[in-house]
Order: sequence, then C-alpha cells, then structure tokens
Amino acid sequence: MPLERNWHARCRALWLVLFTLPLAMGCSSKEEKSPEVRVEVGSTCYAPARSSERIPLRYTARPSTGRKEVFSTLKARVDEQCAQCHRAPETRGGFQYVSDLAGLKETAARMAALATQGAMPPVATAEQTRDAADLGCALNAWLAQGSPETEAFDVTCEQEEAAGGTQVYAPVADGMTDLGHCIPGEEHLGRDAEKDAYFAGLTELPRSLAETDTDITTFDTLKLARHGTFAFAPTYPLFSDHAKKLRLVHVPAGKSIEYDATTKRFKIPPNTRFYKTFFKAVTDRNGRVEYRRIETRLIVTRERWQDSLFGTYLWNDQGTAAELHDLRYRDGSSFSDRVLVYTAHEGRGETRNYAIPGRHRCVNCHTGSEAQNFILGFTPLELNRRAKGEGGVDPTVDVLEDELSQVDRLIRYGVLTGLRSAADLPKLEDVKPKGKEYRNVHELALQGYFIGNCAQCHNPNGFAVQSNPSIADLDFSAGGVLPGFDTGRMESNKQKYYADVRAGVDLEKDLRATSPASTFYQRVTQDAHEVYIRMPANVPGRDCRLVSLVAKWLGSLERPVDETMFPSEREAARNYRVKLADTVVRETCKDPKDVRWVSEDFTDRVPYEPRNRDWRLAIQEGSHQYLMQYAITERHAQLAAKLFPTSFWVARPECAFEEAPPPEPVESWMVDDLGIPRQPWGELYYTTPGATVFQGICSNCHGRTADGQSGAAKALVARSGARVANLTAGFAGRGAGGESHLKPFEDALGPHGGAKYLVFMGTGGTKVEFGDAFMQAWVKYGEVDIDFSGDAVDWGRWGANMLGAARGACDLVRVGKFGTGTSSEPKSGNPRALGGATMWKELCTLDNPITDAVRSGASVAYEAWLRRAEFNAGVMAYFYLRDHLAQGKPPVLLRSECNKRQATGTAGP
Repeated sequence: MPLERNWHARCRALWLVLFTLPLAMGCSSKEEKSPEVRVEVGSTCYAPARSSERIPLRYTARPSTGRKEVFSTLKARVDEQCAQCHRAPETRGGFQYVSDLAGLKETAARMAALATQGAMPPVATAEQTRDAADLGCALNAWLAQGSPETEAFDVTCEQEEAAGGTQVYAPVADGMTDLGHCIPGEEHLGRDAEKDAYFAGLTELPRSLAETDTDITTFDTLKLARHGTFAFAPTYPLFSDHAKKLRLVHVPAGKSIEYDATTKRFKIPPNTRFYKTFFKAVTDRNGRVEYRRIETRLIVTRERWQDSLFGTYLWNDQGTAAELHDLRYRDGSSFSDRVLVYTAHEGRGETRNYAIPGRHRCVNCHTGSEAQNFILGFTPLELNRRAKGEGGVDPTVDVLEDELSQVDRLIRYGVLTGLRSAADLPKLEDVKPKGKEYRNVHELALQGYFIGNCAQCHNPNGFAVQSNPSIADLDFSAGGVLPGFDTGRMESNKQKYYADVRAGVDLEKDLRATSPASTFYQRVTQDAHEVYIRMPANVPGRDCRLVSLVAKWLGSLERPVDETMFPSEREAARNYRVKLADTVVRETCKDPKDVRWVSEDFTDRVPYEPRNRDWRLAIQEGSHQYLMQYAITERHAQLAAKLFPTSFWVARPECAFEEAPPPEPVESWMVDDLGIPRQPWGELYYTTPGATVFQGICSNCHGRTADGQSGAAKALVARSGARVANLTAGFAGRGAGGESHLKPFEDALGPHGGAKYLVFMGTGGTKVEFGDAFMQAWVKYGEVDIDFSGDAVDWGRWGANMLGAARGACDLVRVGKFGTGTSSEPKSGNPRALGGATMWKELCTLDNPITDAVRSGASVAYEAWLRRAEFNAGVMAYFYLRDHLAQGKPPVLLRSECNKRQATGTAGP
C-alpha cells in the first residue's frame, strides 16, 4: 500500500511538471483532448487557498462498473418488491401492473420513476430505498435497450458518463478546499457580460452545467475569477449528511451586492448566480480518500424572488459532466425527490444512498430567506467569518487566513459594496432581542447552528410558521427567541416543554430516554413520525454535532436545584452537566450506516383523477347517499364570502390601524363590563365562514394555500406514506386544455357536485387514519375562530377525520356554548373564539334550523341536523377553495398577521 500511495504521488507530480512547463514557457492556458473528455490545464497558482476545509477531488476517470441482467431476474425482482401491493388484481394507491413482458413494458417507466424517487416502498428503510433505486435503474436500462425478453442487457446504476466533458486538472483537484484551490489576485479578475445577458433572458435553466458558466466544470478558481465567479464559505453552514461543498457567486457585470447598513442586509441584484457543488468521500481500492462530485445546485436570482430559476445538476460517476436533474413529479412537473446510490468504498464495494431534495423542498426552505431573495447562506452574518470558538463557531475546527479575510477579498473584487471591511458587518453575539442576553457559549453556539440550519423555516416568513401559525414567535433567526430562552415555554398543544429543566427531570436519563422530555432534543435525535418532523427538515442524514449542541445547551440551563447553591457551586454543577451531556451523546449518537429518505410528492396525476375512485357509488347509492338530498344554493356562496367581525387583530408595534365607527350591532365580546371597546374599533378583525373553515380545519394538512405543503403532510408521509392532496392544482384546478377538474363531479352529482365530493372526502372518503398523537400535534384551532375540543375522547365521538371539527363546533352552537369556554360536552378547545358564535350560527343553521327536538338531542333529528351542519361547513370550504385559493389569491390573513396586512396594503382580513 505505501508503494501504491507513492505511485499516486509521483503521478500527480508528473502531471504538475507536464502542465506547468508549457505555462512557464509563456502559454497561459492549454487543453489536451481525448476522443471523449478534455483534460483541463490550469493557471499557475501562486496563492493556494488557506482553508481548514480541504476537499481533495477524485480527478482520475474510473471506468463505469456495471453488470449483465436478463428479463427473468428483473421480473422476479419487481415481483419481490412490488407484487404484494401492485401486481394485478391488487391496486394499492391506484397503481397496478401485470407481471409479464407486455405488462412491464407498459408500466416500467412509472415504476422506475417511483423507485428512483424513494417513493416505493412507502416509509422504506435505508436498505429498501437502496434496493428500490437499484431496481429503478435496472428498469430504465431494460427499457433503454429495447426491453429484451431473452437477451442480457447492461445495467450501470451510478450516474453514467455523458458524451464529452472535462477532467479536472490534477493540481486543482489536489488543492481543492471550500474556497477553491487558489485565491485569485487582482490580475485574475474579469467579467462575462455575454453570459450575463444569456442568463437574463432565460426562462429555464440550460440542460448542461457546462452551459451555465464559462469554466464552471473545471473548478479552477483562477479561471472562474476571470469570468467574475468567486468562491465563498458561510460561517454557519448547512448540514447535508457530511457532504463537503464548494460555493460560488457570480454577480452580473457592472453590478454588485450592496450592504445596507440600516437594515444590515445585502441587496442582491437580479440575475446573480449562486452555485453549490456537493462532494462525497470515496475510499479507493488503495485506501485513499478522495471526494467525488455528486450534484451542483444553481440559483439565478430575479427582481421578484418568486421568479428565481433554480435546479440541480447531477454529475456522472467519472466527474466529467453534469446534467440537469429532471426526474418528474406525479403531475409531470420537473425536479422531484431522487435517491442516488454511489460507491463509498471501492475496495469493499460498500454503497451509500444520497438524497436529492425535490423542488418543493427547495421552496420550503428558501422562501424563508432573511432578505426575501431566495438565497440562503449569503447574509452579512454568514459571510463574516469568525475565528474558531468566536461567535458560536465550532471551537474544535481551525479557521485559517483566507477564510477570515473573505469579506475584504470580495470587497476588493467588487462583488460587495457599501462597506469598508468585515468590521462593518454584524457579529452574532451582538444580535439579540432588547433586554436579552445569551446565557453562555453553549446558547451562542446553538444559535449559530440554528442560523444555518433552522432559521430559514423558523422565522415569520418561513415554511414552519406559514404551515403552523401557532409557532409564529418561535423565531430561530439571530435576535429571535433563543437568547435567554424561556424554559417555561411549552408546545402549543401544552403537551411538552421545549427545554424541560423542571425538578425531577434527570438529565442523563432524559438524554438516554426513548422519548426525551425536551421537545428540542427529541426533534434532533429521532426520526420523523406522526408527531414530529426530524430537525433540520428536508435534510438527509443525522448530525451528531447538533445533538451534542442541544444536549450541552440543556445541561447549561439552570435548574431548580441550582438556586440553593453558591455561585461557584452553580458553575461547577453546570460544567458537570455539560460534560455529562457531551459524554452521553458520544455514546448514543452514531452516524447512520446509510441514509433513510422518505419521498414526498403532493401532486396529482395528469389528467386529474379523484383520490377515491369509488366516489360516485358512495355518494349516489352508498354510505353518503344523503348528500344527494342537499341543495347548494346561491345563499351558500354568499355566506361563504360574507365578512363577520369575530375578534380583534393581535396588535403589534409595527402595525397601524385606521379609525373606524362601531359595528352594527356591537356584540358583548367586543366591549368590557363598562361598555368600552376592548380595542379600538379599527382593530376589529373580520373574516369569512369559507376562510374560517378552510384555514381552521383543511389547512392543517393541506396547507394555507391548499397545495399540500404543510408540516402535517410531511409527518403523515413519514408515518404511513399517505399523500396529502394538492387541492388547488388537483381538485380545484384545470387541465392542460383549460377544462375544469370539477366538471366530472358536476356531471355526476349536479351543480356544485365538487362540494359534495369534498364533504364526502372530509367525512370518511379519505381512508387515512389520524391517530390521537397526530391530532394533538398538528390540529390547531387557536388562530381561527373555531371552538372545538382538543380532547381525544371528543375526537372519537365527532370523528378525527377533517370535518368532525366542524361537527363538534356546530354542536356547541346548538346548545349555546360556542365561544363561552364553559362547555363540558364536548370540551371547549378554543375559548378565545368568542366572536365566532354569530358566524357559526349562520353557518350551522343555513337550511338547517335548530328545532326543539334538535336542541334536546333527540337521536334521529339531532343526528340529521349535525350531518347537515357538517355539510354546510364543507360547502363553505369548497367556495373559498374554488373562488379564492384556486384563483391564485393569497390566503386570508390570520389575526396575528397584521404586519403582513401593513406590508401588502390589504384592507380586509
């Protein structure tokens, strides 16, 4: 083995001599070409990058390794993995195949796509995901080679080599770091106006990475600098299953990224390009560890961040070319989840899964960017590199000269303007809420991690808050809630403490527990299930450093026992707990052998097919035949859009309200005992029955814009593989020819037949079972004016299936208990819903009067009344969905969102 390593070294030295000799003779650049791959010759590097994050690249092309397979073995593998659920006559999930040559020819492409996405089998183990990805590869190879029945076909399951490409120059590969292999000097600077103009006119990304930036595939930072593309590295990086990364920024010629000292944010000009290449370690047959390129993600900014172009390019196994990832979602749209399998140890043949997050996950995270520009990792705090141990930076990792000087370097390059040096930028320890301080270095270190991995979702604009407004103030941005975190704070369902330091909670036992008492710790140690999404979300692998940071932070927090100690004793007790926490994590947290990845696809097939294929029979003749008796009239549509004052806005300092006269009538909840308004009349919050039902019930799973994007949807997929529907593009959407997806329902069930289908699905048509734990974690009524129980006993009575909440709310209306907080049967779940009683009474009693028999609870009349009331609620949601969300209108603001009202100029709710 030493001889082999010496041979590698001699070969690399020979490469260096051969390629630098012509340069010394006056040639600035030269290419040597083979029939397939050009070998890049780099410029002489006089300033090797001084960075502790070294990434020696695998630059020698390996021959593709493959195997032969025949149809009979392929068929056997398909049956082994898929037959139980999908081989005819089974039709689980609406998919079926026939296990013969013709049948597999017809369905193999769809099966391969699902297997490669990690979508099949649902909730797969890491091993099942790997096997499924391999099967998907074999199916694609079989199809590509003509679907032979008897002849063998070739299967190569790693990314295959594209025609042509670039082989990285050996000194570039050997010297690679997260800042590139070399630090460009002033003489290397340049621009690429032609390519900038090309990108300004694009509406979609080019197919090949080589088309996106001159010399991008060479990884030569000197060549890239000549075209205005420069490397940078964030202070608080995103964890991605221990992948190493090279990040590059390209600002269009004549533009710069301006620092606004007032807002302390960067203004990134349109058409700026951000590249991030991911590398994974590979051990070769001689035991040498090198890094292979896996994917390069690209974002092109636009004037409106919603118009940004983004995608990822997948590298072939040889690392010579990368093509745009184009695996499709169920509806045919591009860039879905995908699982690759690469060889991590060539000597032992060991493989590892690599998860490519789909487009929707990118949107989940990047919409929460600090400056609302779709860019993460390029903020003043992130760019301002800190020495090891400073500002929450890992004290065990060195930070070298070129890392610390990157801001000043980017200023010299003209990339950054509006500041004199890195000294003008904020430091994490100085960014905190007024009157709050970081308790200690452990809290500061955890905040640093949160900035790179959590704050993009946990901020007012982030996916977590948009999905679940009840955690709107759980802001993990710098200056958010972490400094001096309130250890008395519980989850919104009041089930657990985020950081449980109560007397009786033994730290060591808790850190080793199957279900830790502290929510923060449970979220970072356990896989996602029906209650929790593992944090950070949308990220493969497990980061034991995060587990350690949370554990040590918990250990550093004061506990009741500390109050009886002298200061020196308290300090000693804290230090002991921190050390104990670190020890426990070292013993219990291990990197998983492989990556488990649960695919997410919340789209519907094209052409659209209703989720429940038996809907006609169920509504026309079966369990929901009663729906045919109910007429949907213009009164339903009018009521769905009628504005009701139901509460007051949650006033915030940044919100302003106009003066307004008292409403007609003034209701008792609006005034105190002296008749004085509880808040100015201009702060009355108005909403509609349609918005209330949808945002209070449906959006818990389907998302506030009905696109299926919510934390609950992710938890359901992780728990059972169940897919939450995208109602705007599916149920209430239109086909490619403009035809309404609602038409089949109207043809079968009459006018507004879609409303009856929606009620059917919300009262039993959906077969997904919602357990008590899921309901407790994800069903939130507090932000909308629905008064219903949060008690599992009542869910059992009224149904945990969607419209059961409306059923329970109407039952409170029936007995005059809605909004009083005094109901015992069922228990009142949202006593703050004081003003919703008028609205809900109109909703529940539309074509459905409360008679004496109904009020008394007489079985037949009572049940029929509740069923009709439940129907009315579903119809309200239908009109809001059809006439509001499906038309592209933003969701009605919740009463805590007056800041958004100010920003958008929205006059109503």
